[in-house]
Order: sequence, then C-alpha cells, then structure tokens
Amino acid sequence: MRFALYILLFTIHYSLFTFSPVFAAEQFTVEAKVTSFIKQFYSEKGDIYIKFNNNTEVLKDKAKVSHINFAKVPDSNGDGLCTIEIEDKRGVKKNIYVSFRALNKKRLYTLKQNLKKGDIVTARDIANKEVFLSEDKGNYPSEIQDVIGKVIKKDMNAGTVFTNDMIEDNYVIKKNEIVSIVAQSKRLSVETKGRAEEKGRIGDTIRVKNMTSQKEILGKITGSGVVNVGM
Repeated sequence: MRFALYILLFTIHYSLFTFSPVFAAEQFTVEAKVTSFIKQFYSEKGDIYIKFNNNTEVLKDKAKVSHINFAKVPDSNGDGLCTIEIEDKRGVKKNIYVSFRALNKKRLYTLKQNLKKGDIVTARDIANKEVFLSEDKGNYPSEIQDVIGKVIKKDMNAGTVFTNDMIEDNYVIKKNEIVSIVAQSKRLSVETKGRAEEKGRIGDTIRVKNMTSQKEILGKITGSGVVNVGM
C-alpha cells in the first residue's frame, strides 16, 4: 500500500514539470499547450503573458501536438521562436513555426496630481497599475519606497508614469554648501560655520570642513544645512 502511494505521488509530481501533448490532445488548444511550454522557461519569474505574432488561427485549433521545441529561446526582450509538430484528424503531421514575445507583469507607479520641479513626492501623490512589459523595457522604480520622499527633477502632469530618471534623492545639503556645524553635549552646545565636502540626505554622514580651523571632520546631517559632530 505504501509503495503504491509513493508511485502515485511521484507520478503527480513528475506531471507538474513534464509536458504531455498526447494526454491533453483533445482538451486544450494548440495555443494553450505552447503557452504552457514557454512558461516553463520562466518558472521562477512570476506572472508571464505570451503574445504570439503569427499562425494565430492554427493556435486556436485543438489539434494533437506531437512535439514542441525552441527554435530560438527567448532573449532579454522576451522574443523567441517555437517549432511545433501538429497532427490533424487524418493523421497527417506538419511542422509550423510560431514567433512570440513573453511579457512580465510589472507594477508601475503613476502621479495622481500635477507636481513641479523640486516638489517632494508623498504617498498621497502616488497611484499604481499593473501592466505586462518586455523584461528589459523601461527604467521603472521597483517599489513604492523608491518613489516616496524623492524630489521631482522636472514638472510632471497627473497620470505620468514614474521612471527613475524623473526623480532623485532629497539632498538637503549640496556639495560646497555653507552649513552649520553643531557639536553638542548634555551641558554645552557649540556652533560654527563649515563647508560641505559632499552632498547628503538627512541621516547621512558626510565630510565637512571647519571654516575657522580649516580642519576636515565627519558629521551627521540632522536637518537642512545642519551637520552634527561629536564633541
């Protein structure tokens, strides 16, 4: 009994990763079988949509499919070519070639309202939508956290899809900017002027030069134009 159960489980497991066109000959269209075959190539890449470029009428048939192979495996844009052996009701076999493009589901972030250059993006400014795109097409932010808090580099209208080149980090200190260097302890606070040697965001540690002593020190940015250093 245990041996029979093992054989059954092995058969189920194996069928999940093996294409069996004869078994499914009368149940699915040629398109469904070819789509299943191509998606095995993308088994670890999430949702994939297959767009066929030719032989669309043949693909709608429920003909018996004997073999499916890649004549050209999908490239970085998802473009590929399959060769398919089909057997009609008279038992006559023929080979057809089908070109396709595999598209990946991608979440894009769009702007809800007009923003101007220099505005900081907040969560209420962002909407999202899911579309299918070629794998290497578009330089889009991967997550909403890659958009929130960034600065708009140029005027943007509502409905615009965010790309990485439209936004930049919110640098509160620019290189060569005159800043306040603050050294604090529980009992004492000392402030002097300095020049930022590099740009930075709040929380970043940057190099600043004390304009009185001309010494270069490291400090943490705590606000716009403010750098805290150890005392």
